[in-house]
Amino acid sequence: MAAQIDSTPQEGIGRYGAPVRNELSGPGLLYFQNQGLCTICHYFRGLCDMVSIFSATSEAGVPEGLREEKIAQLLASEGNGSLWEMDRFTINQHWNSKDGKEFAIYDTMRHKLVIMTKAAYRRETKSAPPKP
Repeated sequence: MAAQIDSTPQEGIGRYGAPVRNELSGPGLLYFQNQGLCTICHYFRGLCDMVSIFSATSEAGVPEGLREEKIAQLLASEGNGSLWEMDRFTINQHWNSKDGKEFAIYDTMRHKLVIMTKAAYRRETKSAPPKP
């Protein structure tokens, strides 16, 4: 079982164990700590549509950076088996799944890897308040 894109909350618990925080009834989140990583899974209509992963080790409140090898491993394991192509490299790294359904960003300032479905991104940007 895996807590990855398109998995259920039960599959996430099967993979990572009991969540540190369970907010499924509110914002639809499960927060796990396992094998030196913090993983936050967002669920929409019972399926995971966003995974945020960062190191459980931090310095001055900033998570320790993830190595390139670890990022590649996490893309493979958490991205629903998708194959990934690097889209661009700016201050952050950005990948698209080859099937076009997901994308991933590694935020180099916050040291967080986020894997998200494009449907979730469209939904989130529609519900965001307008910029002033």
